[in-house]
Amino acid sequence: MDADTRLPLTSAKVEIPALKITTLTDKEGNFRIAGICAGNYDVYISHVSCSPLTEHLHFKDDVKHNFLLPHASNELADVTVRGTITTKGASIAQDIKGKELEALRGLSLGESLQKITGVSVLQTGSNIYKPVIHGLHSNRVLILNNGIRQEGQQWGSEHAPEIDPFVANRLSVIKGASTIRYGGDAIGGIVLVEPKLLRSVPGINGEINLVAFSNNRQGTFSAILEGNSKKNNAFSWRLQGTAKRGGNAKTPNYWLANSGNEEFNGSAAVGWRSSTKGIDFFYSIFNTRLAIFSGSHIGNVTDLMQAISSKEPPDYIRNRGFTYVIDRPYQHVQHHLFKTKAFRNTGDIGKLNLTLSFQHNWRREYDVKRFQTSANVPQLDLKMTTAGADLVWDHFNTGHFRGTTGITGSYQINSYTYRMFIPNYHALNIGAFIVEKWNYKKWLIEGGVRFDHRSINNTNTNLGVQYPNRTFNNVSANTGISYQAAEGLQFTLNGSTAWRAPQVNELYSDGLHHGAARIEKGDVNLLPERANSVILNTVYTRNKWQIDAGAYIKNIDNFIYLYPVYPPELTIRGAFPTFRYGQAPVIMHGFDVSVAYAISSHFQLEGKSSIVRARNKQTKEWMIQMPADRFETSLQYSLGDLKKWKETYIKLSIQHISRQTRVPASGNIPVQQPGGATVMGSDYLPPPPAYTLTGIEAGTMLQGKMQKWHITLTVSNLFNVVYREYMNAFRYFSDEMGRNIGLKLKIPFESKSKP
Repeated sequence: MDADTRLPLTSAKVEIPALKITTLTDKEGNFRIAGICAGNYDVYISHVSCSPLTEHLHFKDDVKHNFLLPHASNELADVTVRGTITTKGASIAQDIKGKELEALRGLSLGESLQKITGVSVLQTGSNIYKPVIHGLHSNRVLILNNGIRQEGQQWGSEHAPEIDPFVANRLSVIKGASTIRYGGDAIGGIVLVEPKLLRSVPGINGEINLVAFSNNRQGTFSAILEGNSKKNNAFSWRLQGTAKRGGNAKTPNYWLANSGNEEFNGSAAVGWRSSTKGIDFFYSIFNTRLAIFSGSHIGNVTDLMQAISSKEPPDYIRNRGFTYVIDRPYQHVQHHLFKTKAFRNTGDIGKLNLTLSFQHNWRREYDVKRFQTSANVPQLDLKMTTAGADLVWDHFNTGHFRGTTGITGSYQINSYTYRMFIPNYHALNIGAFIVEKWNYKKWLIEGGVRFDHRSINNTNTNLGVQYPNRTFNNVSANTGISYQAAEGLQFTLNGSTAWRAPQVNELYSDGLHHGAARIEKGDVNLLPERANSVILNTVYTRNKWQIDAGAYIKNIDNFIYLYPVYPPELTIRGAFPTFRYGQAPVIMHGFDVSVAYAISSHFQLEGKSSIVRARNKQTKEWMIQMPADRFETSLQYSLGDLKKWKETYIKLSIQHISRQTRVPASGNIPVQQPGGATVMGSDYLPPPPAYTLTGIEAGTMLQGKMQKWHITLTVSNLFNVVYREYMNAFRYFSDEMGRNIGLKLKIPFESKSKP
């Protein structure tokens, strides 16, 4: 069956190479091979519309087995880039899907994406994770939720994507030529959160996911139900929902007071499609309450500096135990997304797509009450509404060419009540692009150009404070060349010039950034960034080897960054470290490599590494807040199929994160050294020491008479290591979480209906 649509694959080629047996599937996707002796065999399956699949099976007696082949391309998909990095194309992409995605269920989107080489996270405590690609994050990484640009990052780097990962059938990260389709500001890359296509054959199916974690005693329930009409096969629908609750997290030595979370999400989709036209509707709501660690909100400057220098929370924080209660300070976030997409084929050469979207993001931030009699209201209430429209024409192969052209637009309104952090504003975004691909024999060349206009206005209704309106216009362009040098060997080279206008938080923020527990101050005079980038990638997949290696260099003029300054600021809400936005010319380079080797039919060894270097070209200093060097190795043992137990495996992984020594050498912040001496540093606390974490993952599928049970067990930080992560804003105040055991159960079900 097709792994995405679950449709049967006719005329798929099935081979057992060791026995030199070959057969084809019938119109229902079935095949039968008789007369096989007991033993262990590799079964190889290929189909013209899918990527090939090899599975290792144990035969003791008669067996019935279902094979799911990954789809190689899909013209009706909501996102134009699909498949794994081995898919032919001039973009550089990697996916998380199938078993790998199942093992990550219950984690946030940012935590899940760390499994992709070259992706790390920007953390704020134990609840907030934002993806970092090649050292770049926030507005430089575009997140597409079901094909719609996720809005909400304009409020700052601390605000994690308001997306339920259970919606996704596949998570993808794309770097290179194809990113210009979605926006010139995606300097770091693009994250695609892709649901599977709506069911296209009559019947009803779904799945239930149950997840439990030991550290914060978090439980998650998620379910999905979808169907296709027997009377009208063109009509399909889907319902999905998730509920999550966790209490205080625990470091190896103490509980993190007030670090719980709650989440209640839901989505619905309906669609009608014929062979030449169709329309889809999608709605999702994301609700979460996130507690903010009590040790990050401190009453005065002396206590703040003492907590940072001692590297331990105060005793009254350390001595608190476990609870599910979420107390002040905390955030309450709600995000609505509505999307409708209609398409119509334009003869035999193309397809016209119209997409309309609406998003409403509502964030309320509750500080610690100064007095018990204070009103039970948020101290900051932010609302952002975004309406968008895209008109895109895809043309199919005309000779050796295919491509996409279109116009995009959005209008955004931001408003606040109570305390100001981001001012009121209106923003208009208009873009036009064209991307073409030329494919001939072993070559694929892709190129595109895009024009963008962005204006920020109506910023003068902010308690009498006048902020200047800003308008930006510019052009981005990129090209990619892919060459299939031999079977299983592909080289890809991408070059691009892109620009990014400064966002409202970088221009206008002024005050307490509640979730990050710091004061942030923008600069209204910031200029747009211009990034010139080159990426070279090599993929080798042959015999027992799978190698994916890439190197890049990015020259970014007017790079906007956030840096700490002294002294901390004392407010009526407490004392907080102070940060400012600045600009500098920056040169960035690095590499990502992933190597997998099949030692035998049962054992597989894998290694990954990501290195980033970033330097201020003007001062020759290293840039602050860049990921440290990361190395990971894993060994997996696959047991194969044993009676009722299928696809059983166990994996041991070791991850090492080096100390980040490449930071500015000096600054204006007094930092106390271990011996008692004080030096002037560039940060309130030096980068933490290196650390090494060990993890275990095991999974199996229990095949009952009527039901399948997918079971996954994970253990992170197996040896309960005490450590701090440089990319966590709360490293000033606390250690990271300790050992965490996760148990995940997926129960799929299906009720078929004959047409």
